[in-house]
Amino acid sequence: MAAKGKGGEGRNTRTIAGGVSPDEKIARLLGILATKDIEQIGERVTLLRAAGFGVSEVASILGMTENNVRVATHHGRKKRRGKKAARSKKN
Repeated sequence: MAAKGKGGEGRNTRTIAGGVSPDEKIARLLGILATKDIEQIGERVTLLRAAGFGVSEVASILGMTENNVRVATHHGRKKRRGKKAARSKKN
């Protein structure tokens, strides 16, 4: 039996008894495909977060806890800030 899920206008939000919506399945598959060749988990998290996936979605896609995703996101931001500071000192 199909049940309606939460969702926005015009989106396919039907789920199958406790499953995920087709849109969510497609998003997960795209996230996995986009990051399959990236070995560093932090880079995978950064890419998925930049693509618009939420913390819980990234955690689900990569098989991590939400807290680990938040920590990886923080480290990614910190790393980028360090690179920007180094670039500005060169000029």
